[in-house]
Amino acid sequence: MTPEQWVQQCINATIETSVDPAMKGSLLYGLSLFGSIVHDTSLFEQIPEALMQESPFEQRRREKFIAQGAKEATLKNLLTVLNAKFHVEAVRAIDPALQNIDDLQRLEQLLLTAVNAKTLDAFTEALFE
Repeated sequence: MTPEQWVQQCINATIETSVDPAMKGSLLYGLSLFGSIVHDTSLFEQIPEALMQESPFEQRRREKFIAQGAKEATLKNLLTVLNAKFHVEAVRAIDPALQNIDDLQRLEQLLLTAVNAKTLDAFTEALFE
């Protein structure tokens, strides 16, 4: 039996197994994750995505991905507002402090503060509160 046939048999057996959807999704997720270490990842692309999405691991991965995208977009918008209102070099000086913020709600709050700030000093004061 070739490695490709073995992988296909493993996938089929997992899909046909009688377990709840979340468990089946977790098994397929694990099979894909660990199988990809040894085998070509394209062999696992045939796993129905709907089954993989049932896995709590996949759901957490997706939530983290979405949260990271939201954080990056909010930070980009925040910097756009600051650069439009204030001197770019001065904004660049506080960029590292902004990059270190992981809390999306905090970034959203700072975005609103940036929109309403009359001076960069006023914004910076809110940033370091």
